[in-house]
Amino acid sequence: MEIEELRKEWKSIKTPQIDLDRLKDMTIEKSHPVLSGIRKQLTMELIGWSAVLIICFTGLDADAKTMLANAILIISVTIPMLFNIYGYKLSKEFIAGPDITSSLQNQIRSLKRFAVTSVLLRIMLIAGVGYFFLSNININPGKLMLLGAGSVLLLLPLYLLVRIWTKRVGTLSTTLRLLKEHE
Repeated sequence: MEIEELRKEWKSIKTPQIDLDRLKDMTIEKSHPVLSGIRKQLTMELIGWSAVLIICFTGLDADAKTMLANAILIISVTIPMLFNIYGYKLSKEFIAGPDITSSLQNQIRSLKRFAVTSVLLRIMLIAGVGYFFLSNININPGKLMLLGAGSVLLLLPLYLLVRIWTKRVGTLSTTLRLLKEHE
């Protein structure tokens, strides 16, 4: 079938009339599978990082740390979590444009900005938590080697995060390219 025949066929299809209440039900946040997954991940991260803060301040001698180390820990954990909440709200909104191609371009641009910020905040999170734990420690060669090994292990989640974002943006970019080819 030629592309022109497909277009004619597409245009000849009548759009079904859907009741407004049914459309509202389809957009309910709790029933949306992607938003549900994001919400579960966000909830787990918020609970996990809240537990880390509680443990740090109740059982890991936070009172012996400097005020700066405590502030850096709180800020480095809080800002990425707030950004994740912002990302959840952003994922609920559709970035509109005059047509599907421009909407997708806007979505890709927004997603790229979000991805870069997400990775940078994850680096800040790792650095802040690391600073908190290392702020009162005298580092000898053995501890330095252990710190180096731990740093290498922390690069793996960062690499995976970059890969996930690259794949997401790449998938949308491929879809956009295919749309432009068939215009």
